[in-house]
Amino acid sequence: MHIHRHHKLLLRPSLQQQDYNISTLSIQQPDTAATNDVMYGNDDDDDDNGTKSNNNPDDLVNEWKIPIWNNCALDDKVNLYSVQQQYTRFLLEMREQHILSQMVIQSITTHIVNLLDVVMDFVEEKAIQENVVLQQSVTNTTTTTISIVRLRDIVKQIEESIVLSTRNEYQFIESFRNRIFILYIDQEFVKKNLEKDEMISLLLENIQNNAAVTHRDPDLMFSFRDGIKGGMINKKTFLIQLYVDGIGVTNPLGPKKDQHKLTLVYFTLEDIPDIFRSMLQCIHLVAICNTKYLNDDMKMKKFYDPIINDLNDLQSSGLILNTFNSQIYFTFTTMAADNLAAHEVGGFQQSFSSGYICRRCLITYENRLIPLTDVHFVRRAANQHQRVLQSLENNPQIKSICGIVGPSPLNDLRNFNSSSSLPGDVMHDFFEGVCPLIIMAMLKEASSSRLITYAAIQTRTENFIYGALDTSNKPPPIQVKHLNNDRISGTASQKFCLFRLFPIIFSDIVDRLQLFKIYLILRELLDMVLALPQRKSWIPFMEMLAINFHCMMIEMLPDKVTPKVHYVTEYTRIIEENGPPVKYWCMRYEGAHLYFKRVAMQSYNFKNIPKTLAKRQQLRQCFLLSQHKFLNAFDEASGSQVVYFYQMESKIKNLLKQRYGQQLLNSDITLFQYSQLIHNHIIYKQHALYVYDLAHVEEIPLFFQIIHIFKLNQNWIFIVDFLNTEGFITKLWSYKVSSSDRLEIISPNDLKYYHKGIDLYKIDHAHVVNLTSRLTKEK
Repeated sequence: MHIHRHHKLLLRPSLQQQDYNISTLSIQQPDTAATNDVMYGNDDDDDDNGTKSNNNPDDLVNEWKIPIWNNCALDDKVNLYSVQQQYTRFLLEMREQHILSQMVIQSITTHIVNLLDVVMDFVEEKAIQENVVLQQSVTNTTTTTISIVRLRDIVKQIEESIVLSTRNEYQFIESFRNRIFILYIDQEFVKKNLEKDEMISLLLENIQNNAAVTHRDPDLMFSFRDGIKGGMINKKTFLIQLYVDGIGVTNPLGPKKDQHKLTLVYFTLEDIPDIFRSMLQCIHLVAICNTKYLNDDMKMKKFYDPIINDLNDLQSSGLILNTFNSQIYFTFTTMAADNLAAHEVGGFQQSFSSGYICRRCLITYENRLIPLTDVHFVRRAANQHQRVLQSLENNPQIKSICGIVGPSPLNDLRNFNSSSSLPGDVMHDFFEGVCPLIIMAMLKEASSSRLITYAAIQTRTENFIYGALDTSNKPPPIQVKHLNNDRISGTASQKFCLFRLFPIIFSDIVDRLQLFKIYLILRELLDMVLALPQRKSWIPFMEMLAINFHCMMIEMLPDKVTPKVHYVTEYTRIIEENGPPVKYWCMRYEGAHLYFKRVAMQSYNFKNIPKTLAKRQQLRQCFLLSQHKFLNAFDEASGSQVVYFYQMESKIKNLLKQRYGQQLLNSDITLFQYSQLIHNHIIYKQHALYVYDLAHVEEIPLFFQIIHIFKLNQNWIFIVDFLNTEGFITKLWSYKVSSSDRLEIISPNDLKYYHKGIDLYKIDHAHVVNLTSRLTKEK
């Protein structure tokens, strides 16, 4: 007994288990170096020597980070049961937020039990030493005492209760079943989600705000509701979007690479405000199974049938919530997916090297080289699709007609149409499709033209200094072997970052490349595709850009005209029907995959991996929904330092005195300065640039640069330098800016969001800003 209490770890050894602030960046030319000058006239290098910035935490943990809420504070009386519940909540948070295995949870419990034993021994020893004092104070009637024996019994009960709650998976779940509901992915989950205090009000407010803006400016498009298909739905319903994809959770090599490949289906509520949409807790798992089980049509139908039944019930019968006084209905909008998954779900051929390669029109692989100025491909229609399905049913010996191989498993889902409910995905078609293709073609042209060698390209991409905000998506260097193999490595975000900054990285050669014309057309088209909101009046111009891009590709790079080049030309119709593509792209869904991959790797159990992952996802949703607020906008600052008022430069002191007067007359007053603030899920970083308005009919962006981030009397304030937008440099596809030397104090609460923070780059003595999308506002 003594060994198990005090030396348990000996029996189970398995239980032992830059700071930089960039204001501007110069482009690394052969004989140039980087600089870190602030845009406004600064007399010294103030703040650089004292600022401390925290390293960015893991993306997954950061996405799920929420304030800790102590629910025991709500209990009227603390007893053994409440102690156990609080401890179980602590373990649930550790396990599901930080993705720990059950073995680690048991190790935590073992250490805490041992700690309680040591504390009890220490208390007992102190009690013996101070026995005389205790005896003297026993006559005091106001003193409450407890015997050491009784105290040890209480501690022993606590130890037994917390050990019992983590003995195995069953006991762990049972320990909080009565206090935290066990979640199953069905209508009940949607109901529990919407019954959170803030959810319904957030959704309704977002719908009403967008509707009010589009009523005043009907040209704007914020969501699916503003497209052609959105005009045909009931405006008083909430929108539900699905996503399907296959992932490998172990990433093995060799013949077993598909052994643990899973198919996952997610859903999200499209009406969630934009500031919350990118949070992973807004993406919910619907179903999961081994991909190999879906090779049979009957099994695939069996897999999707429960999803269809629940969604049809939500669309026809709706839900009654305890927190809302009327029935709530839903409408299915689109299913996001990559091209392979979309063709599988839609019932189309899954080969893209022959036959009919598009799920939206009747183009064949051979006809992809015909310029769109010479031909118009017939669009697929629902009635024509049904006739083909009937023909396939009547002639089972025929495997495919017009690229259709059979009915979709989602055919019985209300508002689903195989040819229109599976829109294109910007991430796969642009970021991982035509963008790296164009980059590689330009680099090879530069090499063949003797403008730069393969080795110099590798050196240039290795040495380029990315801005503080772009660093999170910093692409790997383009090595010589990548150029020889005609491929660019990296994630979709990294490839887009490289595509966006390509004119800046290679500013000395881009204007001498013939293929740079294709880049400029594609870049302008992509800027408009990524815009949120978009304008309906842009669509004709976008269509012209898409046709020009397609024709130039056929003329200059005919060997590179892949099916994705054709898909790019269809985005004008996709946007017209479904609204802005960033509302149904795969980018954030792909981020949700990371959770399942990490759980799979840390669970060490692959007997029934879908069940393991589904149960862990349920526990995570239980934890999140048990919090006081499921979606919460809170402030999070990093890189703090104390700044004394007398040490500030005169410009800043005068500015603060003008605003706050008597509060700052004391020369000893201190301020807290930070290098970064996350406010309402927007990252504000010192020395980064932000758009604060759009000027004139051309909607030219106006910028300010954050010089300081202060916290004064519990209020956040920014010292900013308002910049002059001097013009647009087409060669760099960037705006040229300069300091107006006009400092002002602003509050983050007073800012209207247009664009995330942007890095400032310096090239050829000019400061330039490279946006990720086109901007527009209500007129």
